[in-house]
Amino acid sequence: MKYSVRVWAMGSYPEVDIDEEKFCELKKARSCLSGALAIEEKYELLLSNYIDLEKECLSASTDYMVRNATDYGGFFDIRLAFNRRIVNLLTSTKLYIDQIQQHVKACICIDIEKRVKSFFSTEYDDNFEYRFMEALRNYVQHRGLAVHSTSMGGKRITLEDRDGLEFKTSLFTHKSEVEIDKAFKKQISKEMPDKVNLMYAARVYVGSISKIHYEIRNLIKNESEKSRSLISNTIKNYEKINSSKPIGLYAICSVPKDPADETIEKFPLLLDWDDIRLSLIEKNPKMDNLGKRYVSGSAYNK
Repeated sequence: MKYSVRVWAMGSYPEVDIDEEKFCELKKARSCLSGALAIEEKYELLLSNYIDLEKECLSASTDYMVRNATDYGGFFDIRLAFNRRIVNLLTSTKLYIDQIQQHVKACICIDIEKRVKSFFSTEYDDNFEYRFMEALRNYVQHRGLAVHSTSMGGKRITLEDRDGLEFKTSLFTHKSEVEIDKAFKKQISKEMPDKVNLMYAARVYVGSISKIHYEIRNLIKNESEKSRSLISNTIKNYEKINSSKPIGLYAICSVPKDPADETIEKFPLLLDWDDIRLSLIEKNPKMDNLGKRYVSGSAYNK
């Protein structure tokens, strides 16, 4: 077998011979970065759906403040919209949780399945809202909808030296609706109050996922950095003999033949797609105490 690094394109380009060990290291590095990117993509999808839920809530409150619509058809449309947002959020968390193991394994060869599972188990044990949202996800996927009622309205509040009328929208899952369904986990329904505030539960749940994601980032950080460095150095070394930045650089395994070698395996060596991973890490930092955060639209002219 012959192992080399060269531009995979028409024309005459330099070819750098490498050994089998270096080829395998580059292949492993690419797999690691691919897994690390997949982890960030799944997390971005989850956060995007959560943000959409928060925006839907603010939009509904604004619409009610301006139009004060209270007819049944309007409330039905609002509840349907929130159910859609909740389903999207729960589906994306399911996607994240189900696929995280395989992506972490792509980054780290040692068996760390128990450690990754422990991250989720800790949040499950520590937070009712996490346990509730997990049970709700199973219920939504197989039995019914999550939002059983909505509450919209305004109340007089005092901020510093000014009075105001605050409008907000609340979403609820009713205990009476889920406890009669055998598909809903009984242990969780026993913990529930009569109505669970879904917006608060979603914030705590996503906050827990954020903590888990931060732990996973730390878990794969060293391997990701080593993998990026290996590919980066390989590209830089090729640049020195190519006199310019290579486009379409590949690591190639081939069988020497006449008149042309037979390619057995090849994969690209580039980092543009890994730059996306780094930008997602910067874009989505760890969120502490998300359950204690909320967005306000209050505005006063001092």
